Amino acid sequence: FINYLEQFFVGLLEGDGCITIDFLNDQTKRIRIFIALKNLEDNKMMLELFSKYLGGRVVIERNNRYVSWYATNRTDIKKVLNIIEKYPFLTTRKQCQLEFAKSFIDINSSVAARKIISEKEFKNLRDNKYNTQIIKLNFYNINFIRPCYFQAWLSGFIEAEGHFKLIRRPTGGIYSSLFIIGQNYEDIILKEILAYFDKKDNKISTTVNKDGITYYKIHIGGKDVRDRLHLLFERYPLLGDKNTKYLD
Repeated sequence: FINYLEQFFVGLLEGDGCITIDFLNDQTKRIRIFIALKNLEDNKMMLELFSKYLGGRVVIERNNRYVSWYATNRTDIKKVLNIIEKYPFLTTRKQCQLEFAKSFIDINSSVAARKIISEKEFKNLRDNKYNTQIIKLNFYNINFIRPCYFQAWLSGFIEAEGHFKLIRRPTGGIYSSLFIIGQNYEDIILKEILAYFDKKDNKISTTVNKDGITYYKIHIGGKDVRDRLHLLFERYPLLGDKNTKYLD
C-alpha cells in the first residue's frame, strides 16, 4: 500500500504540484513542496492519506475553495525527496524544479542550506531554472524508458490531469466515451500514454498560447480504451475526486 501511495503521489505531484524556493535573505532560502486541489471531500481525504502515511500537512485555503497539501519542514521535505529518489519524476518541468531546489538544500543540516547568494542572483537563477528543459525533452524523445512504477504513476497523473467525457446523441443516448489528458511541453509523456493504451498511432493535438507555450492533448476512446482504464484503475485506483468522475 505504501509503495503504491508513493508512486501515485509522484504522478499527482507532477500534474498538480509544485516545488518552490522562497528567498528569505542572502543566507536563508526556504523550500516548499505542495499540491493544491479543489476543496472537495474526496480530494481532502486523499491529501489526508498523504499526510498520514507520507508526511506533510493539509490546509483549507483561498476562501475555502482549495484544499492543499504542504511539505515545508526538514522531516517532511526529506521524506518527499526520498520518495522522488525512489520514483523519479517523468516530466522535464518537474525535473527542472527539483534540480533548482536541490541546489539550495542540505538535507543533513537543514531544509534550506546556508548558501550565501543575493536576491538578484537568486532571481536570475530562478528565472532560468527551465533553461535545460529543451535538452531534457530532446533526450527523452529518443531515450525514454517506461519505468516499473509507470502504471501507479499514471493513475496519479490522471488524477491530476485526466478527464472523462461522454458523447451523447441528439436524443440523449450515449454515442461514445472519451479519455482526455493534456500537458504543456511534455509530448513524450503523452506518446507514452498512447502507447500504454495501444493507441500510439493516434494524433496528439496541439495549441500554442500567447506566450508561445505548446499545449499537447490526446483524445482516445472505444471499448478497448475503456477496458484498459478499468484494468488500470482496478489495480491502481484513483484516490480523489477524479475517481468519482470516472465512476459517474
